[in-house]
Amino acid sequence: MSATRHTLPGWGKLILGLVVLAVLFVPVMRALGNFLVVSDVPQKVDLITASSGPEYRILYAAQLFQRSYGKMLFFTGGYNEFDNRYEAGWSRTLATQQGVPPEDIYTDDTTVTSTYEEAKRLKAFIDAHPGEIQSVMIVTDMYHTRRAQWTYRKVLGDGITLVMAPVPYAQAGYTKDWWLNSFSRELVLKEYAKYAFYLLRYQYSSGPLQRFLAKFDKW
Repeated sequence: MSATRHTLPGWGKLILGLVVLAVLFVPVMRALGNFLVVSDVPQKVDLITASSGPEYRILYAAQLFQRSYGKMLFFTGGYNEFDNRYEAGWSRTLATQQGVPPEDIYTDDTTVTSTYEEAKRLKAFIDAHPGEIQSVMIVTDMYHTRRAQWTYRKVLGDGITLVMAPVPYAQAGYTKDWWLNSFSRELVLKEYAKYAFYLLRYQYSSGPLQRFLAKFDKW
């Protein structure tokens, strides 16, 4: 006599599927966010730089300098018509207000519109000071660190030690549960799109395609 086989009705399968989805949703979403985060153990470096953008990046870079993690600060940023100021100069002002000696702050007020251009300005500064800078700490947002690390490594090469120092979530206003916060959600989605663009633009394209993609560099 064969055993009777019991199968879940349609609604039972639906409920089971929803339960499995609910159990996996949070870990999967957190993993997607965590992939973008590169956070190294703080260590002393020759130079600390903060990616242009929100002032909290500049303030955190100044804090790290004050804690003796770096010998100098380096900021980039050209003229900002909206705020009527040079961003590099404003970063210097913010850092000095935090107690950083002006002589330890270096700036480049060339207009930059992307992480890649910022990395190129830093490379120009390093090349202008041969032998002085062997290690760099990069301060930026948590979810920007993966792309920033890739970009600076691409531009600076393997001869420079990179230390990623993301601004803490609470200080920047982002959350680990990024999908629940519109501010965090927007950044994560943009970073995945931009990271994919950077890989295609600077690593896997050439010729006509690369020239076409160059039109979107400011993006």
